[in-house]
Amino acid sequence: MPECAFMAWQPALRHQKHHMRDVVAADVTIIRHHRMSLGTGRFDRSMPFETMGRRYGTPPPESKTDLRSLYPDEGTAKHDESDGLIHVDYNCIIGDDGETLQEGLFRLLHSVFRDGAAIVSTTPFSYQHRSEGSTSNNNNYNNTIKDAPQLIRALETMSEDDLPVSKVAKAMSGGSLSHGSLYGKTFHVRVGERDGNNIAYTSAPLAPHMDLAYYESPPGMQLLHCVSMGRAVVGGESTLIDGMAAAHRLRELRPESFETLARCPATFVKQRDGAGMTYRRPHVGLSKEGVGSSETTTTTTTTTATGDREIHTVYWSPPFEGPVCLPPEKVDRYYEAYADFECLLNGGDTGGVDGDLCRYAREYTWERKLRPGDMLVFNNQRMLHGRRGFSTPEGASFEDAQRHLVGCYTNMDDTLNSYRVLLREKGAASTSILNVGNGTNIVP
Repeated sequence: MPECAFMAWQPALRHQKHHMRDVVAADVTIIRHHRMSLGTGRFDRSMPFETMGRRYGTPPPESKTDLRSLYPDEGTAKHDESDGLIHVDYNCIIGDDGETLQEGLFRLLHSVFRDGAAIVSTTPFSYQHRSEGSTSNNNNYNNTIKDAPQLIRALETMSEDDLPVSKVAKAMSGGSLSHGSLYGKTFHVRVGERDGNNIAYTSAPLAPHMDLAYYESPPGMQLLHCVSMGRAVVGGESTLIDGMAAAHRLRELRPESFETLARCPATFVKQRDGAGMTYRRPHVGLSKEGVGSSETTTTTTTTTATGDREIHTVYWSPPFEGPVCLPPEKVDRYYEAYADFECLLNGGDTGGVDGDLCRYAREYTWERKLRPGDMLVFNNQRMLHGRRGFSTPEGASFEDAQRHLVGCYTNMDDTLNSYRVLLREKGAASTSILNVGNGTNIVP
């Protein structure tokens, strides 16, 4: 039984209320002496290894169906010039009677599996300040809900089936939500929610992370509906960075660190009142043998170099990491590798010794302050998400001070099933679905 490095487990390093780790590796080890900060770059659709037709660790396939030919990027599905993501109108996914509209659903699923994320726009039950006017038909509630407190009360008493975020998620997954035991099938993200038992329910910044990494099978998709973003809220921008592309870049820049993170298991934990979950796995999952294999491994006993084996998964969730159980001689190397990847994902001083790593986050972090009516949909097993810290001035009204999101998860297998069926109906059943993030490269 290897000795355990208890750096991440010490109570002094965890928040007294939500028990999440309150520091980064760079702050508590002698390996790195600078603090990390989130990068400031915006998403660029031309970023290397971002999406189409590229596996992380293998050459591009010699032939593939270009799914862009299945529908034009126009009308209700188009890349927004301000953020680079596909925007799909809510009313093109969910019909007036609540039925699922297959063409709009396909556009959403295709965009998320291709790009890693998309935005559902003009989502109903979203508070827009009267002085800002209405630019779309998403504000159906304006006829009956006159202010933000009334809207929030309506959302809190609404059945799960009636919530817009639930309707879209169930359309994506074939009718079910997932991973509801800790926070509920749907959840509200706002300051003070659930007595602040998760850092997400505060105004603190959140570095890039995967949700629920302590599950054997974490959620596939996460949906976050922006109900309210008050005019007085300073900060609070949502961020995304492609974890699989970042791991590929780490392999290029720091191959020894990549090798360490692909071999040494981390311990992911959720410990608080009513929760006691743990799961051990390496941060990077690779194919078992050769390139392009659909089999993955999380073993640490193999002596074969990782070489160019395909990257299938990335598990990264610093606030939810427990004791690293490694032989003593491997602990320092692990934290050195950990700090390298943390720098690459979070950014920092681009002029320092790790400037090549820190520049990645500045160049490839997507950042957007969600607007009421925006629903951010992203692949939780590929895209690491976060947010900037935020504040509101003293004396701001309730409406102006609210940052309120409503979220839920779907299972990856159920969501992939919906996408495969739609691909088959469009005559594209032989198309590979790359970079899913759940340990497979898919041919429907």
